[in-house]
Amino acid sequence: MRRTPTVIAALFAMGAFLLSPAVQAQAPGECTGGACGTPDTSGGGGGCGCGGGSVLVANTDLGDTYQYADDYDNDGWEDDVDNCAFVTNQGQEDGDGDGIGDSCDNCPGAFNAEQIDSDGDSQGDACDADDDNDGLDDADDNCVTVANPLQNNTDNDGEGDACDGDDDDDGVLDIEDNCPRVANPDQLDSAPNTYGDACDDDMDKDNILDAKDNCPTVANRDQLDGDLDGKGDSCDADMDGDGVTNVQDNCPDLANTLQIDADRDGRGDLCDQRFCYVVGGDQESCLDPTSPFAVYAPSLAVKTGEPARVRIFANRTNTAIRYTWSVTQRPSGSTSTVENPRGTVRFSSPYEYFYLKDNVARFTADEPGTYQLRLTGELVFADTVNENFPRSHTYVMTVVAEGESQGGCSLGGDASSAGLVLLLGLGLLVARRCR
Repeated sequence: MRRTPTVIAALFAMGAFLLSPAVQAQAPGECTGGACGTPDTSGGGGGCGCGGGSVLVANTDLGDTYQYADDYDNDGWEDDVDNCAFVTNQGQEDGDGDGIGDSCDNCPGAFNAEQIDSDGDSQGDACDADDDNDGLDDADDNCVTVANPLQNNTDNDGEGDACDGDDDDDGVLDIEDNCPRVANPDQLDSAPNTYGDACDDDMDKDNILDAKDNCPTVANRDQLDGDLDGKGDSCDADMDGDGVTNVQDNCPDLANTLQIDADRDGRGDLCDQRFCYVVGGDQESCLDPTSPFAVYAPSLAVKTGEPARVRIFANRTNTAIRYTWSVTQRPSGSTSTVENPRGTVRFSSPYEYFYLKDNVARFTADEPGTYQLRLTGELVFADTVNENFPRSHTYVMTVVAEGESQGGCSLGGDASSAGLVLLLGLGLLVARRCR
């Protein structure tokens, strides 16, 4: 009977140990590789400079910072030190040592820092057996970086017409030659401003003679040449002449070397008629800041027993939003709920909102299978876009969990809190049995 206080004291001591800073510090921090932002400006202070200062920028590895987009792919590495700034690669693997991470390297097994890709097929020339994608291996191709499946070679000099500046080898460059494929160094032309006497042909039958045709092998009566490079758009791999091939250009008809795409919808700003911010490639649910108020949450793939932060996006920036999370569908046997399901957010960057430091909403799946989480957002104040628009909106996201069953017990908190509750329960049981 007298041992009861001693037993209870021991149990409480164990609980205090589980909640101690030393034990809590064993969880991985948010600083991947020590690159989390500049202290006092983009990541706060703290021992590692990783968000110990400002609440607004405490999640620099979870998305764009409040001040500027310093981690485009949200992998925890800031863009200026990330070897794949636009593709998630937390491990920063670079097998060939060329400074380009394996996740975005078009030749991960061959050193090619310049990432040259002549045919725009996402496989760099350094490891592409057919650089121009014309169906002929480079070893057999007479124009390695210019597509020419017919392998025409008028002067039989080993260099195909498609890349030979003087196809007929008559000493007159094709651009000035009135018969570019028939040798006529004298350039005789009985009928001025037409073909030279040595030739008279229309290979593509578009009623424009080859010598004057800017695409002699592709019919193009309109002779459109957007970049005025002498090669018609119909046969020009870079129609706008901005150095980005048509297949990779997000504005193939308008020169835009920087390829800026602020709303991330795959269309460059220069030719995009509508701004609608895309999250994770989900174009159907893009956020249009001129439309009625809407919230959005990207789907998640998780492991059972591992808490995951549920994210909030909206088509308004830096405005107060009251939110509520709830679970509307769950696998059989699950009792999982959302931790910190209610609160208010105020700041965004640019369209993702930041939770208050101690009120981050997280979800822990306790059973493998599919869950549906409903996010309801409500504007705290009148809508500045249109006061007649509805002030609330609901979006349902999907969570797919894999792993072992956790027994259907979800306490909605961390492991240390659950351990403390269990110890307290055991303590009360022991005290009752010892009375």
